[in-house]
Amino acid sequence: MNMKRKSFLLGLAGVVAAVFIAGCTQSDAIRVGSYNIRTGGADKETPNAWKERKDDLVALLKKMDLDVFGLQEVMPAQAEFLREKLPEYDYVGEFRNEDRVSGEASPVCYRKDRFEALKSGTFWLSETPDVPGLKGWGAACPRVCSYLILRDKRTGVKFCFANTHTDHVSALAREKGMMLILERMKKFGEGAPIVFTGDHNCRETDVPAIAVSGVLTNALYACETVPTGSWRTFNGWVWREHEVSTAEALKATPEVRNARSGSPDGTGRKKETYGARIDYIYVTPGTRVMDYSTIDAPRPGTQLYPSDHFPLTATVSFNTGK
Repeated sequence: MNMKRKSFLLGLAGVVAAVFIAGCTQSDAIRVGSYNIRTGGADKETPNAWKERKDDLVALLKKMDLDVFGLQEVMPAQAEFLREKLPEYDYVGEFRNEDRVSGEASPVCYRKDRFEALKSGTFWLSETPDVPGLKGWGAACPRVCSYLILRDKRTGVKFCFANTHTDHVSALAREKGMMLILERMKKFGEGAPIVFTGDHNCRETDVPAIAVSGVLTNALYACETVPTGSWRTFNGWVWREHEVSTAEALKATPEVRNARSGSPDGTGRKKETYGARIDYIYVTPGTRVMDYSTIDAPRPGTQLYPSDHFPLTATVSFNTGK
């Protein structure tokens, strides 16, 4: 069996087992995730074009079997395709341009049969967040956050889910944008637990990630079981025969595992860069995280990926007792 495929299947088996090992009932557990699906307007006339990979991407989403998840870089035609192929989910999220119907979106997708949407919306990451299409704090592009306040029909638990794709140029825009999201979720959610996902275009040692970590918990570090899958979440379409696993990377210092061009390993040599981990699942402190995985599976029978990012998954419980 292809080692990549074997690793993916073992990871999924570990996810299922971890729910029961952690002692969380099936009705309490919520499978959350984040996935930058790569804009459909890029990579044309290559094996990575949307038309070549879209069915494999949908198959992967079905296999992950998520309850609520955030997507990034979703263009209108991609959104239409996903709605058609994944009808069990409802989608919330406007597109980022001034007209609200063009450009990329960062929608939240949730199972219609399990959750009731109490409130939802999209706002722009700028000094005037309710004005569509504006760039904030030196950003290269308009950026949005889409959010939901959901009630779990099984348990009655209410929680907030926010998803975004922060700017790739301005560190100030990343930091200010993410703090704006947290402020709004506290206001909208009226104290409900928060799940915050997205492609945040920064590493855990960068100021924006440190700022968010002062308010929320990176679910990776709250996980009660050994996280599975690769350390890097941005693959850039580059195949690796051996992925540096999250478990391996966590043995290194934050400075080493987040190095962009290699860093000393204590022997004077340069270690190979672990790769960019820039996608996140954050949760309110106290949230149980039973498992966590970066799904680095390739498209079947290839050394190609469904996207230039790997999706993240986690199984959580808010333990509110409600």
